[in-house]
Amino acid sequence: MEGIRSYLSEIFAGKIEVAECQALASATALLASQTFDLAIIDMSIHSHEPEAGAGSPFPLSSGGLDVLFEIACSEKNTHCIILTQYPDIDIESLPIPVYLAKNEILEKFDIEVAGCVRYLENDNQWKADIFSILEQL
Repeated sequence: MEGIRSYLSEIFAGKIEVAECQALASATALLASQTFDLAIIDMSIHSHEPEAGAGSPFPLSSGGLDVLFEIACSEKNTHCIILTQYPDIDIESLPIPVYLAKNEILEKFDIEVAGCVRYLENDNQWKADIFSILEQL
């Protein structure tokens, strides 16, 4: 998350306000209460916020779709970029390659996303991909 926040601040010369959520419930609550120009969604968002005594959060393979549905059902015009560290996105229990996920989400759910990007820690391709998507918005 730190690398993504840092890169967005670099692109927008620090003139960006970033809100972070690490769990499905907090993300959907924040999206319901505020309006955002852009949402970057991790498709395997965690089950709950990490808190002492609450047990370890676990990734929800389709949790990002729930966030996407929340945005799509709202009247807000929030552009969405899907970001994942995995080569595939789980859509209706089927592994869809990241590069095909944008069209699959549009066809199956009639939801348009700005793009889908694979994030690899030691590879800067994700930065170029996000920049390209942002240029089109």
